[in-house]
Amino acid sequence: MVSVQYYIILNEHAGSGRAGALWPQIKERLDAAQVTYQVAISEYANHAILLSEQFAKHLPDDNTQRWVVLAVGGDGTLHEVINGLTRYHRQHLIPVAYLPVGSGNDFARGAGMAHDWPSALNQIIQCTHATDYDLGNYNETIKQERGVFTNNLGIGFDASIIAQANQSKAKVWLNKHHLGSLSYLASALNVYYNQSGFTLTVHVNQQRDIYPNAFLVTTTNHPYFGGGVGIVPNATLTDHQLHLVVIEKPNFFKLIWLALRLVFKRHLTSKAVHYYTATNLHLTVPAIEYGQLDGEEMGGRFFDVYIGLQRYPFWIDVTI
Repeated sequence: MVSVQYYIILNEHAGSGRAGALWPQIKERLDAAQVTYQVAISEYANHAILLSEQFAKHLPDDNTQRWVVLAVGGDGTLHEVINGLTRYHRQHLIPVAYLPVGSGNDFARGAGMAHDWPSALNQIIQCTHATDYDLGNYNETIKQERGVFTNNLGIGFDASIIAQANQSKAKVWLNKHHLGSLSYLASALNVYYNQSGFTLTVHVNQQRDIYPNAFLVTTTNHPYFGGGVGIVPNATLTDHQLHLVVIEKPNFFKLIWLALRLVFKRHLTSKAVHYYTATNLHLTVPAIEYGQLDGEEMGGRFFDVYIGLQRYPFWIDVTI
């Protein structure tokens, strides 16, 4: 086994406290495997960005370092950790690992990781080499925000669902009882009735398309969003492509029809669904709409966002 050390960033609140509840068992397995590690606790929103950025700054930038940064939490925790690591330019990138103990865990699905955390932990601590996976990167020029995403960047319907579900008092109770998807379903129905279509302009490969009634706009890096929904079944973390799905606002009956086609992975052939693959995209929305990154809220805003690709080393062996 390759000898590496782990800088663990633990978000105890992930999965409505599930990560914190599981940590004693995780620690016990790490100790039994004689793994060398340090633990830092993410105590507030965006704290994991600061922790990982500071670690990247203070670790010598040479190829003799044998450190791996391990995010323990959900997709939001991984999002923060990798944004911190990529903020500080290094010639020798620090590999990142991810133990999925949140509520959505879409990146783990996209990577093909084991569904139970003990097996997923084995895929990390028995790993012998890093694997490069694609990341999306974005530059939102209106608010001058830059960063990366592991899963997807969404505007409209999915982002509004996340914003509303996160404000729901029932979400914590439902997550604790493994029924978190119900809060999203209730929010989805409410958002559908209250959200109007909006104007979207897509610039891709010297082409410009305008949609006056856009409803869902998702740029994804792998098949899943929303806790396991296969929005682009053929996408992979190694295909070096961004996958953009645009859905114009359907009537209620067409929405149900699209949902059924989604279940059977045939939605991309529907006339209401517009699908692009590219290495670079430029999206503009001249109206205030909600946005989301890896399930984290961007808030309501206008959008002028350039999206591209980069690669990053992950310390995960999904063949184990």
